[in-house]
Amino acid sequence: MTWYTLFKFAHVVAAVIWVGGALMIQLFALRALASREGKRQAEFAADAEFISMRLFIPTTIVLLLAAIGLMVNGHWPWGTLWVDFALVVFFASFVAGISFLGPEGGRIAKVIESQGPESPEALARISRVLLFSRIEVVFLFGVVWAMVVKPTGDTLGWAVAAAVVMAAAIATLVWSYRSATASTAAAATSS
Repeated sequence: MTWYTLFKFAHVVAAVIWVGGALMIQLFALRALASREGKRQAEFAADAEFISMRLFIPTTIVLLLAAIGLMVNGHWPWGTLWVDFALVVFFASFVAGISFLGPEGGRIAKVIESQGPESPEALARISRVLLFSRIEVVFLFGVVWAMVVKPTGDTLGWAVAAAVVMAAAIATLVWSYRSATASTAAAATSS
């Protein structure tokens, strides 16, 4: 085994945990919300905070360090499209996770415990976090695509196509969020 192989293994395992974990949290969120059980929703929000702060953050640090090891040991060029894209998404996701997603899960759990799962504040916070984290999942899958394809100027068409697919997915998520928010607001004013 070479250092490059070790770095690659660590990088891939960390990426699998991060991307797979983010997707699984989305699926468990759908189940918790569909249950309409306040206790289950509060426990899910607390669990999501716990996982984010204790698994995703250390995993992303391992991912970044292994990526740096790969770049240096494998003599990969810095400043390429796929590396820059991955770094931007990594830092944006890391900062968002530490400053918003993880802590907001804890705040949601407290709101649900004190005001109930159907309170307007709880529903608004849950919807906002789910939108944000679903958009993050789209970007994470975009990074996986970029790591596999490694787009350059020669494959710019594929990069544009991927960007269009990601933009369409994000637009769909935002549209769905706004529709749901408008429906909730309309129901609240008619009651």
